[in-house]
Amino acid sequence: MASDEVETPTSRPSPRNETPKPDAAPSNIEEGAEVYRTGGFHPVYIGDVYAGKYKILNKIGFGVYSTVWLVRDVTKSDNDERRFRALKVLSAESYGGDRPIFEREILAHLRDGDKGDAGYAYVCHLVDDFEHYGPNGTHVCLVFELMGETLRSFGAWFKEDRLPYPVMRRFAIQLVLAVHFAHNHNVIHTDIQPSNIFVRFRDTSLIESRYLVNVPTPQQDKTEERYSPVPSQPLRGYYFGEADSRKVAKFDIVLGDWGVASWTTQHLTEHIQPVALRAPEVLIRAPWHMPADWWNLGALLLELYRAVRMFDGRVPPDGHYELKRH
Repeated sequence: MASDEVETPTSRPSPRNETPKPDAAPSNIEEGAEVYRTGGFHPVYIGDVYAGKYKILNKIGFGVYSTVWLVRDVTKSDNDERRFRALKVLSAESYGGDRPIFEREILAHLRDGDKGDAGYAYVCHLVDDFEHYGPNGTHVCLVFELMGETLRSFGAWFKEDRLPYPVMRRFAIQLVLAVHFAHNHNVIHTDIQPSNIFVRFRDTSLIESRYLVNVPTPQQDKTEERYSPVPSQPLRGYYFGEADSRKVAKFDIVLGDWGVASWTTQHLTEHIQPVALRAPEVLIRAPWHMPADWWNLGALLLELYRAVRMFDGRVPPDGHYELKRH
């Protein structure tokens, strides 16, 4: 096998001919119906068109402040690789509330940054943004390039959930460049973890030929009195084919989800980072700055490569976290 060919030994995927098992959490632990209220989430329906161009095809994820949807840009031709995008619909209270987030502003700042910087290519950049008015308020909507999966699930392709060295080395370099780019533009990510690192698409043709054919589309009723959330149908298993499965060492990643990022001159919050990846100054509630990202990244790389945590303060039997054991 050539040095640039790393095979996914656990379950090397090929273009799917059958419906895969859902990679998302069960629908009963998705965002929940209670968030669909005034100031909360916007009820999204399959087939709706946003900003006159983005047609909703399926739900691919959700978070604390948003839902994420696979959309087709109806203004693009059928052979344009950019016709499929990810649409992130933020809750109404994300902007305009007591403590609005900086996500849209930071993303626009990074997108308009130095394109000659080596790290520019490894940041998940904003493609478009707009506001949508709905029954629960005004929602900021962010459009991104479509990604395949996050590193939270990517390791499952490999034995013992451990990324092979050539893959890990490539990803580590790309993450360092991404963080360096952000810091050069006075932005601190504050939340570098596997679920915020995305693997780039290798073959967008699989969306139309496999994903849209095999993945179930949720049945929705617009006449229902209360909106019913639908389960996510992620794109894992549909973003690279048989040939690419032998060239995983050439895959690329981007650092995304800048929803809790801060400016170097203005912090969104002082409570940052996953607890097991938290920098010492954050743990002791001391002032923090850009070095907190580097600590976070260093601890994460060990976790990704060796599938072990540098620090772990979980205490049995319930697994609660004690900082003194960190």
